[in-house]
Amino acid sequence: MKKLSLLSLLWCLMLQIALGQNQKVYSTKQVSETISIDAEIDEKSWGKVKWEGNFIQTEPENGSKPTFDTQFKILYDQKHLYVAIRAFDNHPDSIVVSNKPRDFFDGDYVEINIDSDYDKKDAFSFTITAGGIRGDEHIKTHENWFNDWNPNWTAKTKIDDKGWIAELKIPFSELEVYDKKEHWGIQVNRSLERLDEGSSWTSIPDEDKWVEYFGLLTGIENIPITKSFSFKGKIESEATQKDFKDLYNSLVSSYPSLYRYHSEDFISNNYDKVLQALKEDMTLLDFYKTVSSFVSKIGDGHMRVELPDHFMKNYYSSLKKLPFKLNVTKDIVFVSENYSKNKVLDGAQVISINGELVRNIVDDIAKIIPSDGHNLTGKYHRMSYDFDFYYSLLTGFLDEVKIDVLPKGQEKVHTVTLPLLIDAEIEKMKSDSNESYKSFDYSVKNNVAIMTIRTFNNAEGFKGFVDESFKKIAESNIKKLILDFRGNGGGDETNAIHLYAYLTTKPFKYYDRYEMNVQPNTKIDQESTLVSYETLNFFSEVTSKDTMGRTIISDLEPLRGRFLNPSEWQKPIEKHNFTGQVVALIDGGSFSATSEICAIIQRDKRATLVGEETGGTFDGNTSGIYDQITLPKSRLKVKIPLIKYVMDSDGASYNFGRGVLPEYQVSYMHGIDQPLDFAINYLNN
Repeated sequence: MKKLSLLSLLWCLMLQIALGQNQKVYSTKQVSETISIDAEIDEKSWGKVKWEGNFIQTEPENGSKPTFDTQFKILYDQKHLYVAIRAFDNHPDSIVVSNKPRDFFDGDYVEINIDSDYDKKDAFSFTITAGGIRGDEHIKTHENWFNDWNPNWTAKTKIDDKGWIAELKIPFSELEVYDKKEHWGIQVNRSLERLDEGSSWTSIPDEDKWVEYFGLLTGIENIPITKSFSFKGKIESEATQKDFKDLYNSLVSSYPSLYRYHSEDFISNNYDKVLQALKEDMTLLDFYKTVSSFVSKIGDGHMRVELPDHFMKNYYSSLKKLPFKLNVTKDIVFVSENYSKNKVLDGAQVISINGELVRNIVDDIAKIIPSDGHNLTGKYHRMSYDFDFYYSLLTGFLDEVKIDVLPKGQEKVHTVTLPLLIDAEIEKMKSDSNESYKSFDYSVKNNVAIMTIRTFNNAEGFKGFVDESFKKIAESNIKKLILDFRGNGGGDETNAIHLYAYLTTKPFKYYDRYEMNVQPNTKIDQESTLVSYETLNFFSEVTSKDTMGRTIISDLEPLRGRFLNPSEWQKPIEKHNFTGQVVALIDGGSFSATSEICAIIQRDKRATLVGEETGGTFDGNTSGIYDQITLPKSRLKVKIPLIKYVMDSDGASYNFGRGVLPEYQVSYMHGIDQPLDFAINYLNN
């Protein structure tokens, strides 16, 4: 073994002093030998580095010695980081192996967390279960572990007489290495399910500072830096065409709703048009807009195309944006929040920007925003939140704009010249007096109970709010109710069912079926698709063909607690059941689970719907379990939903591919809540 120079020894000593005596350090080596990912750990190169162990129990007794030891090794070459983890176990026949989709952390597992830019703030987590199921998360804070991040990496596991072993291969491109660092932060964890035991390489005295307590990985030298995307630099056409073909092939082979709202010929023709456009080199932004336009034509509001994180960080720090928010409807566009010093803009209707009619700008932006089916209100709702961002995407880097507006209460058009500002400047101009956002609210106005429900998520105390609200309604003997679903982007369907169970006295059906795009009982190889092979293989085992030849989820036992059984009738809630009149307020922000309950309400004629068409379609949506693929060359990320939910629409009359349509179309205008006023008057007359 090569001896350390005096300078190297001094550096290591100074490093230990600077970082604290208790911080662990692992030194890796670069290799040129090909490492096969087979969980054998038999290449000679693995002998160049030592096994590292001495893990510390984190659960159930933080700081204690684990029941079984865990050890790891790390190597690297010019493109990849290699990790071997040995999980010792005296009872290998008791190791819990679970077959689940990707990112389901069931059974025994090990993971490595990597802080590749060593900022001690965020990191990347790579998990592999004893059954060979991958999980991965982007750790942005100690509370926010984003598991919709699905990088391209490989791993294999094997159970033997010593326990089990995992071998991982992680491309440097997935670690977003943009600057050379002398060392990285790392943490290796293990979960032993049957003992409810967790252990880590380094101790974690304070989980609120999770990444700060990582150990050090040293020895990584002379690796290629991940390409940093420039705003105006172009990507070669060969690369963009390869990325787009990979995306299209992944959709054809895995996505269940590619032809839900359009014919196969329509989708295929648009695919050909994109390939033709990609014959020219283009910037990353232009490629993003091209891909987004194609995805938008599919008709799925749950599908997303996102720019790379590093690109967006630089983009937001330098991109200049409009200093106001707009409310976009099918009829007019007006300023909803004004951060500029020009008060003429307060509530003003926008006519044009830089001489172009705002309606034309809205139509151009709508082309790159996905929504369900043939719906437009969902696009307008999303545009209302991010018009400034989308406008900058279309126009590039402007310093100022000239806007023609019709001030609120006036009849003469004013022309206003405004400087565009970066996000940091806009944040300083925002008022602190804005009303705080409430997920739920209950009030009574003119003898009408109003339940405002902005989410169906579990984490917000949903069922407690609903139960308490109907109790109040019953105790007050109120016979008229408004359900305000505007801006509710959805959540857990069981919460929507819980709410509807108070509104009906009869058992009711919710879903008709769940469809998938897999071949039942057919395994795929992990190299054949960008979509997670674990997820597709799992669903191939729980699906079958129905009498119509559709692939549906038929075995719901492995998904118990996560999926309803479509064949089961849902029961009404008898205590405090409400049988009075109901009006539901809806708009383009009423999406996913919200559109679902609105469809059931309209199917059963249980309420009068007021407002705008919902952003989600009547017939269902595609969501549930997602896979976010990263296009290898451009690094664009595409979030693909994998389960096609079909509503039980028996007896309903609706327009296929459209949202749930209101009986009374009323829009929110210029700070006046016309839909709510209309609903109260409607119920009281």
